[in-house]
Amino acid sequence: MSNKRYYICVTPFFPTPGNWRGAYVFDQVKAIERQSDYRVLVFVPCGFFEKPSSFKIDGLTVHRIPCLQMPSYFFNGMSGGLNGQSLIRRLKAIHIDPDDIAVCHCHTAGFACFATAIKHLNPHVKTVLQYHDLDPFQIRCGKFATWRPNVTYRVKKFTSQFKNIDLHLCISEHTRYNLLNFPTPHPDECYAPYLTALHSAKHLMVPRNINTYVLYNGVDTTVFRKLPTQTDHSVFKIGCIANFNDLKDHITLIKAVEQVVKHQSDIPLLVSFVGSGPTLVSCSEYISKHQLNRYFEFVCEMPHESLPEYFNTLDLFVLPSYFEGFGCVYTEAAACGVPFIGCINQGYSEYVPEADRGKWLIKPHDYKTLATLISRQIKEPITQPLKYTYDIDKLITQYLNYLKNLNLESRI
Repeated sequence: MSNKRYYICVTPFFPTPGNWRGAYVFDQVKAIERQSDYRVLVFVPCGFFEKPSSFKIDGLTVHRIPCLQMPSYFFNGMSGGLNGQSLIRRLKAIHIDPDDIAVCHCHTAGFACFATAIKHLNPHVKTVLQYHDLDPFQIRCGKFATWRPNVTYRVKKFTSQFKNIDLHLCISEHTRYNLLNFPTPHPDECYAPYLTALHSAKHLMVPRNINTYVLYNGVDTTVFRKLPTQTDHSVFKIGCIANFNDLKDHITLIKAVEQVVKHQSDIPLLVSFVGSGPTLVSCSEYISKHQLNRYFEFVCEMPHESLPEYFNTLDLFVLPSYFEGFGCVYTEAAACGVPFIGCINQGYSEYVPEADRGKWLIKPHDYKTLATLISRQIKEPITQPLKYTYDIDKLITQYLNYLKNLNLESRI
């Protein structure tokens, strides 16, 4: 065994030189490098028959590993053994001894197979499985998501590997609740597709005696910060960054603005949408039909490095997303000095103190209350206190200390 200590990250979410989606995992990896003496290695999947390769991004080398993905999540997990061995072969090819790996950190339940493969070769490795979604087992995904044999196989396949996982990392308390109480829904759950999927899984039980830790998606505060440039307050600018889909619920924001301008059509207000997706057309059509074009602008995509400057042009960030594990855009806005409005009972809403939730949070689809909160912020802007730090270095330091003191004998 060498004296190197590796922290390996296996994730489906990671930027490439041409696409910065998954930047929150990149920020996490960089923070782990800064706050520890580990040498961090990143692995991402590629097609099963593709030749393994590597690429560099901002000083990090990212290694591709061939993986066999089940189509439409059908019996997802069936190819886990093959994929785990693919990682072992890739480690051998880049001359990494499994005994030199201190931590194996896998993202999403479907990637537990990689932790299992490493644990079989190195029983002393600490294995971490991170959940980014309020649907921790991804049971609502795929064309046959609610078919009982499919749900049963997937959940049992994933939970059978819990014996190889030392720490289950959740990006919010709500995510942890859904993991520990599966298949019982959260008392405030309103997302119908997930409730339907849970009904298909009601006969299943999952282990409860597992180690869990909440690690919120932090922000690199050296990048996302309030800039000295002066915001133009002659126009009240609302930002909204998200893919256009039903869950992000852009239409609620549009209807709220419609309510605001109904009482004052000459109000200097602009909503800036950044993103693309399937509901973009219907949102655009609604805006045109109701003659609201003057209050909205659409930006299809924005380079990641431009986001801090964009946030600094805003007076308010609004995203009424209602099935959100966390949502790093909320705390990115906060780090730039911009308050945010969202929905109750989401991952990001845990940052809002209980006493202030009526000032910053709405029920899903409640565009009338959203209009009231926006109008208040235009007329009499107030500052937004938050319960927790969003500094990723502080959050990662706390996590690494917890991981360091984790007793492997305490896992199930």
